[in-house]
Amino acid sequence: MAQIDRIPALDFLGIGGIGMSSLARWALARGIPVSGYDKTPSDLTEALEHEGATMRYSDSLEAWNVPQSAWVIYTPAIPPDHPQLLAAQAEGRVVLKRAELLGQIANAGQSLAVAGTHGKTTTSAMLAWILSQDRPIQAFLGGIASNFNSNCLPGPADLSVVEADEFDRSFLQLHPSAAVVTSTDADHLDIYGEADSVIEGFREFASQVKGPLFAGPGCAELEGAELYGRPGDRYSYRDVRMVDGLQHFILVVDGQDVATQAGLPGLHNVENAVAATALAHSVGMPAAAIGEAIASFRGVARRFDRRASAAGRHYIDDYAHHPTELTRLIEALRGMHPGQKIALLFQPHLYSRTRDFAAGFAQSLRGADYVGILPIYAARERAMAGVDSAMLAARIPGAQLVSYDRGAEWLVSQPATVVVTVGAGDIDRLVPHVERLILAQA
Repeated sequence: MAQIDRIPALDFLGIGGIGMSSLARWALARGIPVSGYDKTPSDLTEALEHEGATMRYSDSLEAWNVPQSAWVIYTPAIPPDHPQLLAAQAEGRVVLKRAELLGQIANAGQSLAVAGTHGKTTTSAMLAWILSQDRPIQAFLGGIASNFNSNCLPGPADLSVVEADEFDRSFLQLHPSAAVVTSTDADHLDIYGEADSVIEGFREFASQVKGPLFAGPGCAELEGAELYGRPGDRYSYRDVRMVDGLQHFILVVDGQDVATQAGLPGLHNVENAVAATALAHSVGMPAAAIGEAIASFRGVARRFDRRASAAGRHYIDDYAHHPTELTRLIEALRGMHPGQKIALLFQPHLYSRTRDFAAGFAQSLRGADYVGILPIYAARERAMAGVDSAMLAARIPGAQLVSYDRGAEWLVSQPATVVVTVGAGDIDRLVPHVERLILAQA
């Protein structure tokens, strides 16, 4: 196997993805030449170019001018017939999936992995922030952490924090020193086929953890894991109360009580803090220092991201793309803004997920007062007969189909004091427009 301490250069196919860009930043920080392809420019690709990467936005072989020695790293979102991927394979280059490179880096030293259907990005970002207050670390995150303004802490360091993604069974490339699994809800059924296979995937991941394994309250099926978050657990919480929009609570750390606060609303974010605490404490971080770091954690872009407030209206953007995540988001909004009307613009992500969880999406979205649904974001999939946004809207009383081009105007026109954009596709491109419209009302 090619060795990571001998990488001559890296070429990323799909470099604008959040996981790929994290690895690109790690390489750039080490002086490794980085190039990459993506379909279209984005804030991330522009940032990478500014940091020293060479970018291209054509998949033609003519545009592919990288050294023969460069390793080619690709994301599962890249189609198997991508011309540059096919050429790299035909030429006998070192070709690795993103998860394989991440595994080589993380497995080379001590690593702490955060897995789970929900909460892994916020939890891993929080864990990275906690540990960075105590020692040098590397971190590879699935979102832009506000405290770092990045999705990567490049080190060098012997300890890595890694977000362990269950999609495409990527997390099976990891053999972490310790890990946490926040949840094992069914998702990615286009990969796993059925809910039981999802759980089997998490069990296989758990079997690869070398040391302590912690699991959320709903993960009792992971044999050998230490559960957290329940009364009486070694790592738990109590006395949650809302003060000036912040959740204050007592963090229970192996019998010690630590007063702290979560800057992000929703009980699930208190549970995320407990998950991060368990891993940080397992590598020797003192309880009091953990509590202090949690209180100064500022969150992750697109995770209950407060974007604008004006004239008594509040705009939040969120990445939720699973029914459980939507339910938690709306519950958090109700807790933050009791008695106020909520307008929510949702972009379904993937035809298969919309099909598999249509009933759950409908149930979750009924929690908002005004619901607009954009066309499905297909990502890597082709359209499926009978699966579209109209099918979903028909299950939700009062829901409206909204075109992408009119999404921002529709949202701001609703008679609600809380407006929210939600989804994992390209709905984030509407955020600046919604912000302008909200601020213009001031």
